[in-house]
Amino acid sequence: MQEMPLRHAATLLLDYAIRIAPPESREWGQAMRGELSFVDGQWAALAWAFGGASVMVKHALISLLIPGRRWQAILYDGGLFARKVSLRKALQVTAAGLTLATLLFFAAPPFRQALGFSLAAWDELLHITGRSGESRLRALAKQAERRHDAAGLVFAAARLSDAGESSRLVREAVQLSPDFDWAYAVVAVRHSDAPEVLEWMPQLSRRDPQNALLRFIAAESIDVAAATKPSARPYWQPREVNPAWESAMAAAFASPKFDDYLDRLRALDAGVIRRYGFNDPYAVLSAEEEGLPSYAFSDCQRFMVLTLQSAMELEAKGDRNAAVEKYWSVARFGQVLDSRAHTDSERLLGLSLQTTAYWQLGIASLKEGKTNEAATFAYLAATFEKSMQSLCPGGT
Repeated sequence: MQEMPLRHAATLLLDYAIRIAPPESREWGQAMRGELSFVDGQWAALAWAFGGASVMVKHALISLLIPGRRWQAILYDGGLFARKVSLRKALQVTAAGLTLATLLFFAAPPFRQALGFSLAAWDELLHITGRSGESRLRALAKQAERRHDAAGLVFAAARLSDAGESSRLVREAVQLSPDFDWAYAVVAVRHSDAPEVLEWMPQLSRRDPQNALLRFIAAESIDVAAATKPSARPYWQPREVNPAWESAMAAAFASPKFDDYLDRLRALDAGVIRRYGFNDPYAVLSAEEEGLPSYAFSDCQRFMVLTLQSAMELEAKGDRNAAVEKYWSVARFGQVLDSRAHTDSERLLGLSLQTTAYWQLGIASLKEGKTNEAATFAYLAATFEKSMQSLCPGGT
């Protein structure tokens, strides 16, 4: 009979935290609330809810204390919420959570895990201990191996920080179920320096030949190889353009689709969480918010600059049509990314490409005396720039 009251308390705690959370974090909170129904056990559900609520309280307090701080520098999940949040409301949720913790801490040992979630939130922010649920993931992987459960193996492989173990588990999963070969890309995004990545690329390319993500992975492998050479230049010095890297990025910008496979991973996660009673929200979300390789943003910006430089050279030579086509190639790829984005970082990248391309198209139209067309492009550029600012308060 105690099951329902405790689950009800867990639901209320998440609902209240979602209400006071900054707007940009509410979708994340709703996802946490949805996953609550898959968590087995009354105390585990309460621990899950307390962990999720603590993350949203952390976001609210950070946005209040550090307004305008760039999200990229702080949170693993791509969101720092710099909009004003009522201190009274934030403190109310904090007080409610702490009161609940005080009342229930000694009631059952599993609830201590809830306090661990609260501390882990600040660990993630301040990079103090780096606790990431590795031991729980390894334990789940062992159970999945005993059960020959390919989905469980993919779940662990997508989150473990050990590149060798992640690679081994995903290979085993694909051997058990070849339909999971998309998981090679998920692991490659997390561990782009793993030697197995180059072995997986042909199979991934056969499976999804038009996917820009695979070109990003190939470009990142080239970046990593260049950066680890003894003769590599320091990162602040200009780099020579590697023809193989340029070819991979050109293929990415020409790709008609982008798929980070996070929708498949999230669909798989719900069943694994339920089967194994896995109730660590930080470990779960560590993979669900990581859709792009770490070099993808800088690679795209660098290739965009090269493309725009080439377009300007064509304009200087009088070949306006070819120049405009290059500007459009940047805009089109930005549209592809934006339309298929699952994370803020993916959407921000798509918006950035479109903003820059539309400004350049507007300038090109003005040079040709097409004032109405130029005004349209200026409007589009300003609209996308505003959307970027809403994702990244305090600067773009």
